[in-house]
Amino acid sequence: MEIFLFVLLLLVAIFISNLLNRFIPFVSVPLIQIGLGILIALLPIGAELKLNPELFLVMFIAPLLFNDGKRTDKKALWRLRTPILVLALGLVFATVLIIGYFVNWMIPTIPLAAAFALAASLAPTDAVAVGSLSGRIHLPKRIMNLLEGESLINDASGLVSFQFAIAAMVTGTFSLLSASWSFLVISIGGVLVGLILSFLKFQFLKWVRGLGMEDVTFHMLIQILTPFLIYLAAEELHVSGILAVVAAGVVHAVEGKKMDPQQVKLNVVSKSTWSVIVFVLNGLVFLILGTQLPSIAEVVWRDSGISNVQVTVYILLITAALILLRFVWVFGFWQFDHSRKARKTKQRPALRTALLTSLSGVRGAVTLATALSIPFFLDNGERFPQRDLLIFIASGVILCSLLIATFILPILARGGEADVGDLRLSRAVQIKILRNVIRGLHAQITPENKAVTELVMQEYRGRIHDLQQGEAHHKMSDEERAKRLEIIGWERENMKKMRDEGQVSASTVYRYESYLGMMESALKQKFLARTKTFLMFAKRALRLVLHPKKFKKMQQKLGNTKEKQKEAFAEMQLLREENEKLTIRLLKSQITDDNMDLIGPLITEHKMFLDRLSENRVRPSERPKSNQKVREIELLGIQMERDNIQSMFENGSISRDLARDLRQNLNMLEIYTVEEEMA
Repeated sequence: MEIFLFVLLLLVAIFISNLLNRFIPFVSVPLIQIGLGILIALLPIGAELKLNPELFLVMFIAPLLFNDGKRTDKKALWRLRTPILVLALGLVFATVLIIGYFVNWMIPTIPLAAAFALAASLAPTDAVAVGSLSGRIHLPKRIMNLLEGESLINDASGLVSFQFAIAAMVTGTFSLLSASWSFLVISIGGVLVGLILSFLKFQFLKWVRGLGMEDVTFHMLIQILTPFLIYLAAEELHVSGILAVVAAGVVHAVEGKKMDPQQVKLNVVSKSTWSVIVFVLNGLVFLILGTQLPSIAEVVWRDSGISNVQVTVYILLITAALILLRFVWVFGFWQFDHSRKARKTKQRPALRTALLTSLSGVRGAVTLATALSIPFFLDNGERFPQRDLLIFIASGVILCSLLIATFILPILARGGEADVGDLRLSRAVQIKILRNVIRGLHAQITPENKAVTELVMQEYRGRIHDLQQGEAHHKMSDEERAKRLEIIGWERENMKKMRDEGQVSASTVYRYESYLGMMESALKQKFLARTKTFLMFAKRALRLVLHPKKFKKMQQKLGNTKEKQKEAFAEMQLLREENEKLTIRLLKSQITDDNMDLIGPLITEHKMFLDRLSENRVRPSERPKSNQKVREIELLGIQMERDNIQSMFENGSISRDLARDLRQNLNMLEIYTVEEEMA
């Protein structure tokens, strides 16, 4: 019962930590959770958690790294493979040697092999802790990709270095050749085990589905068990379980992209399930870390042979040495890489980028779990020297790295935060929020609410278009004019293709070509096009005034060809819809971060045109009859907007003032919607 209450208390603490973060967003959630963990450890509840390092790795680190492997940007991982390996392998081994000798020189009571073990536990950055950074600190995308890739791989090199340092300390022997060979076997073996077991799992699922077992719950249960089974199998084979689950996560991400209907359904369930699992496990990792700190600190404060002030100074000096070494290593590699590619690029490595990368090397649960696995006794029966001090120093460095990431790193990383005074950034934020809402509403579409939801989505596209038009001040740039002319070229090619395939008639093509010609003239010769359009309408109006009888006969003649008109209208409608779909598809294929401001508004504009065409084709019986349903979807969209504002505020993308202004505008919109519903 005590264990159950203890676990329940931890789960409540996860909820409280996220609630507190709403009121103090400048303090990271992991730091709040460590503080709550310390409070739980100090409460007189009668239950005490003895952390088993091996159990901790398999229960928490394995599923979290598996999920990170699934979510990691594979293209970015491959593109940054060289700097990732330089950090994950080279920096880890350099840290073990340099920091190990530094610790032994600074604290002579710690033997050199034990100092190497401490340095090895501090060498790897923690994937869970690094993931917590991306939630609230606006780091450049390249740095985040580099940190995530490094933290996925460096655990293996750190753990292998730790194991050999401990073996050297316990047995008194060490072989560099044996250690190097073992590292290769453990690393490559771990990756191979992850790949092979993932392949066998997919073959098993294929066989199961062949038996007609398509139950998503059954398949989801197998996916949840996957990281645990792969990790345990890899460790049983004496290879890296961490690299095995990372490799398995990458394979599952590739497999998840298949467009099999059953696979798509499983992906939707998997995303929701893993979001809950990761949310809980992330919280438990830092809470458990916090529960261990009081007992570790108590032993060191009372009896370590070193004063408390000295211990604190040692922790600060080791943290500073880790950051300095990381900075020198990162900046030195970038300088070398720049000189090697001097002919290809003129961009020099920036000190600020190297400093951000250095300060982002957060230590976390892997460091603590590694340090706690230090044995109590040597082979000769003596106690492991300064074991409690080593664990306390590792815990102190974890806290220092998290404090730096929470309070110092955001100041240096500031620059992506939108302020209320910057109109351009404010509009960009609003457009991003509205696009997220459209994606969210699209995911909620069912056959019953399709017409209503599409109507509300059209309203959101209209708001995006208004914001984009306001940003452009209705003044067309040369780049936009060239892109619009290119779009006309796409439409002409598609029109001829549809004519050759017999989808539209030659007369429809002729009329649409006239329309495209007018648009092209308007883009190339604005004044001349306006003059020609005005003269055309003036001529028709004059004919109506001067020859009313002739105009009336023309109307009667048109009435007799009503069926032909319907066919021609349907062909024109089809041609326009296909052209709009093609344009949207081609624009999406061209969009990049550099041309977002140009392509984004054009995509929105053509989506609005397509919505209007689709609305004209909807039968009156299919159109939404109930304003109540429309209001429900509108209120759902407003709630999505509110969630997006809070999320962007929490991760540092927008300032508190801008978040307040956006919420006020949203509250007014919600009040208007509710009043309209009541009326």
